[in-house]
Amino acid sequence: MARTRAPLAMLLVLLMFMAGCIYASTPEWGGEDGQLQVEIDDDKAHIQSKLGDGYDEEVSLIGCGVENSKIKVTGMLITSRVYSEHPALNDVESAMGAAVIIDKMKWSDAEAIEEGSAARVNLKNWDSPTMPVEAVGSKISTNEDDWAVIGIVPGSENIADGLNVLEHWHQPIELSGYIMDAGTTEIDENCVVVGQGHGMVITNIKTAEGIVSLDGENDDEYYLGDTDFFGRWSFVMFFLVVAGGGGVGLFILSTMIIRQGAKATAETLLGREGLAKVIQMKKDLKSSKKEGLESSTERAAKERKSSPPPKKKSEDEIAISGFSLDSVLASGDKDEAPKTFGGGSVVVASGAKQMQSQPVVSSQPVQKGPMPSGNVVSTQPEPSQSRSHFSTSARGTQTSKPASAPANKPVKRRSVKKRAVKSEPEVETEPAPVSQNKSASIANDDDFSDFSF
Repeated sequence: MARTRAPLAMLLVLLMFMAGCIYASTPEWGGEDGQLQVEIDDDKAHIQSKLGDGYDEEVSLIGCGVENSKIKVTGMLITSRVYSEHPALNDVESAMGAAVIIDKMKWSDAEAIEEGSAARVNLKNWDSPTMPVEAVGSKISTNEDDWAVIGIVPGSENIADGLNVLEHWHQPIELSGYIMDAGTTEIDENCVVVGQGHGMVITNIKTAEGIVSLDGENDDEYYLGDTDFFGRWSFVMFFLVVAGGGGVGLFILSTMIIRQGAKATAETLLGREGLAKVIQMKKDLKSSKKEGLESSTERAAKERKSSPPPKKKSEDEIAISGFSLDSVLASGDKDEAPKTFGGGSVVVASGAKQMQSQPVVSSQPVQKGPMPSGNVVSTQPEPSQSRSHFSTSARGTQTSKPASAPANKPVKRRSVKKRAVKSEPEVETEPAPVSQNKSASIANDDDFSDFSF
């Protein structure tokens, strides 16, 4: 954001200094290569214009009195317009480089008008220099006797170049020149033009900003970009000297202030003795460089240039410590191959995987009990038979003996074999599980050898 603000600020400053140099384009002078050329000969003028569709004719000029002296129109400049072309005109109006609306009065009366209290008019269209069109109202036609609408044909190249003086509105103005005879032009006994919408070949323009003369030799001549006291070129030189010299001076001053602050900070941190040693070391370094000695940084730079940089390992050679991607990808989902991770710290064998997948089966031992006294075989299960309980932990399978077992007959317990984890486990035949819903088995087959009642 700061990068965009700096050029914008510089542009605004430049525009403020160039505010007096930005004006509308004026017609280029010249009959062959330019847009406009006028030659005055007594009471006639030869006008050549390329501002419109082309105009090349000789017109009659009307002056004041018998001597045909120049006519002057004096008053307050209300508004104006400078033209660089007339695309829709092909008559004498196409040779008019500017147009003005003047509130006719004496020069002294125009100077006495307070700033901001002069007449104003809002125009919608001013393509025709002698017939402006108002946006609102009809002030021009209402002030027909007091306001003059004049289309200006510059009488020389200097007049054409100085038409920008008319863009300073609400200033006293005096136009001098000749009226172009349109057949209905009237001038009173005081050499004042009657009515509005006249064309004039101007030979002199006098304003509060300066004078635009026929030959440009007036002492108070107006130039584009001219300023008071200094003038045009003097102001440019003053601006370059002040802006350039002031910028260089501020840079030098700011550099000195920064160096003084850095020196004071170093003296505070290092002390006077430490600062003196640092200064002496800098002097020694400069003297050693003059003598041709190399510093450590220069030697290190030369060594880096002389020794080639180490080759970088390719992507295939890069290995991650503790992880083997090839072994993981090669194992896949094969059951017979052990799965290895990292540096071989964890191995999952297929036998352990098979043990985990087999369901846990509980088997009840065969219970032996006494025969009933009546030597009758009972088909009903004993009511309070205890069920065997087991857990999935490595504590083994425990069975509870029936409550009716005789004390002198020991209960046989089934030994539990622990299976060792092997890489290729042997297939073992598991005993068929005994249904819990079956009745208790007969304790001893020898008791059924005698079937006598």
